[in-house]
Amino acid sequence: MLTDNPVVPMILVVEDDENHADLIRRSLGRALDEYRLERVGTLGAARSIMDQQLPDLVLADFRLPDGEGSELLTTAKGICPVVLMTSQGNEQLAVDILKGGAQDYVAKSPAAFAAMPRVVQRILHEWVLIQGKKRAEELLKVHQINLELQNKELLRVQAELELLHKSLEARVAEMVADLRRKDLALIQQNRQAAMGEMIGHIAHQWRQPLNTISLIVQNVQGEFDSGTLTGDDVHHDVHEIMEILLHMSRTIDDFRNFFREDKEKCPFLLSTAVSSALALVSASLKNNNIRVEIAGDTTVTATGYQNEYAQVLLNILSNSRDAGIEHSVSEPLISVSIVQENGSAVLYIRDNCGGIPDDILPKIFDPYFTTRGLDKGTGVGLHMSRTIIEQNMGGRLSARNVDGGAEFRIEVPS
Repeated sequence: MLTDNPVVPMILVVEDDENHADLIRRSLGRALDEYRLERVGTLGAARSIMDQQLPDLVLADFRLPDGEGSELLTTAKGICPVVLMTSQGNEQLAVDILKGGAQDYVAKSPAAFAAMPRVVQRILHEWVLIQGKKRAEELLKVHQINLELQNKELLRVQAELELLHKSLEARVAEMVADLRRKDLALIQQNRQAAMGEMIGHIAHQWRQPLNTISLIVQNVQGEFDSGTLTGDDVHHDVHEIMEILLHMSRTIDDFRNFFREDKEKCPFLLSTAVSSALALVSASLKNNNIRVEIAGDTTVTATGYQNEYAQVLLNILSNSRDAGIEHSVSEPLISVSIVQENGSAVLYIRDNCGGIPDDILPKIFDPYFTTRGLDKGTGVGLHMSRTIIEQNMGGRLSARNVDGGAEFRIEVPS
């Protein structure tokens, strides 16, 4: 009878001769005590046991009352090894037994019974090796099939990406052209499009340069009407407008590079980035009587992307300017301080323009969050700024309220 523990390794002995069964039990029991020997006398009983528990090896007599032990080869094929025992010394029979799928055969003799433990141990070892090899081959086939499927999928994805890339390039060119005419309307129309967020960033960056150009043009008109416009003034104003337009043109490339992984970080002076950003808003700051003070170490160097860093400064400076206008500050001031802290390049931008309400402060870096109307902001500037500093440049951008205003701290690696 079977035991209640199917985990114990088992050798199934199919032998109807009690004497032979006893010899086998004594021979194997001493050498293979880790195995449980289960003995039956017929093919039917053997099949019944194999239905309940898979033996580690079947040791069967070739001649049984209800058939030949070789019939178990079909039942055990690929599941466990089968060794047939025969009292016939017929070599052809031995060849037929091995051809039929048996792992080995054993002659019924005292010497063979004595040597049976070695035979069984060898067969069990060989079976483990055979099954391991089969398993390895199966895994290799599965792996090869998976690789083929992955290669096909990669080719399909690559083709789709190429089509998408071409489509996106065409869409960006079309959107940028329309952006020049309908800045705010285009942002609203394309927010849900695949490139909507990128276009929103570009619109946010272009708004202030366009305002600066507008102020310069108005100034030229005023000087012309008053008769004070000189040739030098025209050359100066045209030069300034062309510089701003060049920056606006570079903004497109900057944002395209912003989504690429192959950009190279380069060292740059924080003071240079500050000057670049202030150049874009200088006319607007002057027009609104906003004073800017710059202090600190002008030799502090950062490692990253200077254009993107300057765009972050432009966002923050524009926010300070708008806050000063909104709160009607009598003597608005923006203070910029450049320092080296713990091996990092740090920039502080502080203003006295009223600060940020405490309930709004935690949300200012969220995408599309703005306290202004849709005609004054898209809510992407500070979100984009944090992404540039923290994800692209490995730094940190934070904000807090100070006496009478807000302070932004930008830290990037040196």
